[in-house]
Amino acid sequence: MGEIPLHASNRDRAWRGDRPRPGARVFVARAATLVWTLAVGAAQASGHLPGMPVPPRDFADYAACKAHLQDLHRTDLASATDTPEEIRPGVTRQMLVDTDGVVEAGPEQATYSSRVGAQIRSRDEERGYIQTNYSYNEKQYTCKGRTLTGTDGGGGYYLPGYEKIETKPTP
Repeated sequence: MGEIPLHASNRDRAWRGDRPRPGARVFVARAATLVWTLAVGAAQASGHLPGMPVPPRDFADYAACKAHLQDLHRTDLASATDTPEEIRPGVTRQMLVDTDGVVEAGPEQATYSSRVGAQIRSRDEERGYIQTNYSYNEKQYTCKGRTLTGTDGGGGYYLPGYEKIETKPTP
């Protein structure tokens, strides 16, 4: 075996395996893209993250899988509030659920997706406006036969909204 000089050229480094692998450049490019995406999202003051895949789960049969989707639907609907609830003076929260329920997508196929969100409204009497913030969580599940797949844990938030507090005219 030959000696490797201390002033090795790039060709020598490649032979020794010292130079960065092409995959490292791809990783750096993807990391830079992620940082840019997060920065742009922060500048826009709203954002969305996709859900993570859930491991496939097998049930006894399709009916049991579909029943699980119906349980998820009932749980989401139970979290909804009909009217805003005061959580501290001048601040209300209302839980909103957006879903089509369990949908039959074909023979022995059913889907369920939902968006459960919290709408927070804050009154600022000094400035004369109400600020509304909305953040949400999403899930999407599918039963194909007895197997359940899908995503959970996705969500995001919207840009805050402002509305002027209407003052009543004095007689």
